[in-house]
Amino acid sequence: MSLLNLKKSKPLAKPALRSVEAFIDDAILYAQGKHDSISTVPDNANSQISELDNRVVPLRKPKQAKGMRHATFTLTPECIDKLTVLSDETGSSRSALIRQWIQESYKRR
Repeated sequence: MSLLNLKKSKPLAKPALRSVEAFIDDAILYAQGKHDSISTVPDNANSQISELDNRVVPLRKPKQAKGMRHATFTLTPECIDKLTVLSDETGSSRSALIRQWIQESYKRR
């Protein structure tokens, strides 16, 4: 490799300048999984695109119970496997099983 290979090359094409609105519209279409961008569509088709429903549907996260917080702890691989088997058998999540075990242990003390 020579030093000529490291020389900064000129860009092949200048990027097209777009308005903020066009950028946002392209981002919304991209988020919806549509690969066509407004900037590549002729101006006479912009009225048709604006008629489309370009609303982004918010993802619904499961509601956490009041006061629930994430906790990180370490388990052996064997414990994780056993917990997964119990979770599959009961249909409860692993975290729900751990909470249940804590409640039962707390009541027995």
